[in-house]
Amino acid sequence: MRLGFEPRTAAPKIFYPYLHKASEMKVFKLLASLVVTTLSATGIAQADSYSPEAIGDLRYMIEEEKLAGDVYRSFGVLYPAIKPFINIPKSEDQHQAALVGQANLIGIDVSDLTSLAAGNFQNTTLQTLYGNLLAQGATSSFAALTVGKNIELLDIDDLSAAMAQVPANSSLYVVYDGLRSASYKHLNAFNTWLAVTPPPPVPEPETYAMLLTGLGLLGAMVHRQKVRIGGSRS
Repeated sequence: MRLGFEPRTAAPKIFYPYLHKASEMKVFKLLASLVVTTLSATGIAQADSYSPEAIGDLRYMIEEEKLAGDVYRSFGVLYPAIKPFINIPKSEDQHQAALVGQANLIGIDVSDLTSLAAGNFQNTTLQTLYGNLLAQGATSSFAALTVGKNIELLDIDDLSAAMAQVPANSSLYVVYDGLRSASYKHLNAFNTWLAVTPPPPVPEPETYAMLLTGLGLLGAMVHRQKVRIGGSRS
């Protein structure tokens, strides 16, 4: 038999019996504002503890995620039947946005990177790589899928290196780890498609030389000596 009151588990109604819904909304907004302020302050504090190398890694990874999305979108136009080139660019956009969010949270201005048009990069190595990968992938769908596979391998390698430069309990580390997991899924998608895509005939010497140039540059980036001046990668 009910006696006209709520059970003890309905704590908010017991402690705030006369709180109007509009007042509840004001309280909620105030609490949300305090949370955002606290997170922002924590992020700025973390920025002071990040090395110039770690900051350089973050800027570099923002551009590398952009490169992946730009390359895949171009291949999506050439090979619209290959689903990874249609679906994965959206994921790469989210990856870049997540890293930009981290940069904003810790007080790093990356507006010079977010304002770049498709196919344009501040990092000269990535700019050269972008052109070579596009040329390589334009030769066949198999070559384009191979480019996708190699981009994801590069991404996994660089994300792992970037994670080693930041505290394991930082939000940036968590984001890097999530992006690396997603890159493994992208890698599996490209490998799945490569398994059912016939390779092209033996290419002409000029085309073969171009493919070797693209693969050589990609391999050099994966195994490069990491030289940074002023917190940025060369």
